[in-house]
Amino acid sequence: MSVHEQFADDILLYALGELTSAQRAELEKHLQTCVDCRHDLEQLRGDMALLALSATGAEPPLRSRERLMSAIAKEPRRAQLVQRPQPQRRVWWRPFAWAAGAAAAIVIMLLLHQNANLQRSIAGLEADSTVQQQQLTQAKDMMASLTSADAEHFILVGSKTPPQPQGKAIYVRRSGTLVFLANNMPALPPQKAYELWLIPTAGAPIPAGVFKPGASGNATVINPPLPAGIEAKTFAITVEPEAGSAVPTSQPIMVAAQS
Repeated sequence: MSVHEQFADDILLYALGELTSAQRAELEKHLQTCVDCRHDLEQLRGDMALLALSATGAEPPLRSRERLMSAIAKEPRRAQLVQRPQPQRRVWWRPFAWAAGAAAAIVIMLLLHQNANLQRSIAGLEADSTVQQQQLTQAKDMMASLTSADAEHFILVGSKTPPQPQGKAIYVRRSGTLVFLANNMPALPPQKAYELWLIPTAGAPIPAGVFKPGASGNATVINPPLPAGIEAKTFAITVEPEAGSAVPTSQPIMVAAQS
């Protein structure tokens, strides 16, 4: 559970003044750093203010009304008939009406709070859906490129000592798309990495990705940044510093011929 979700349910109780001093201090400390919780608190306070403005005012105390009626009775009358003050009736259901109003206000606050959380959840799901759709589109585009008729396949082979290192590069010149798969790669010295190079038909080698094999000797390089339209003569692998090099600094340990 995130830190925001931990405090989300306390915001309504805080707005109603129902938290203990320790809980209130902890929530106020969280509000200093959480924009979402501050926004929820402002919304709740605004809604409570609207409820207060829309509610009917409290009735005057019974004793004040009696004093007013007594003062009116002492005033001189022009008419001889004086209406007797009616006995005051105590409205037995009034406390229940106030309790029902308070309960309704709390229910409204809870619903508003849940609605805000629901809206945030929906927004998060929509964002996740957009990212997944983008990833799916990219995967489809790459698969279409790699299976197209103009995709070139290069096989890289290392020393003949078993297990023999091997690599395969699938390259699409028009889009610069490249997928490289390697297996049985030897372990590297400390602070070293393998670097893949695109060797063009003309010009200097172009860096095509830095990689380190796993414990089983397998590694992949997927779609490194390459310029489109470069005709590849072959691919090669050298051992370079971990950060990679702009130009090869060692002799290639594996070189491919176009399959």
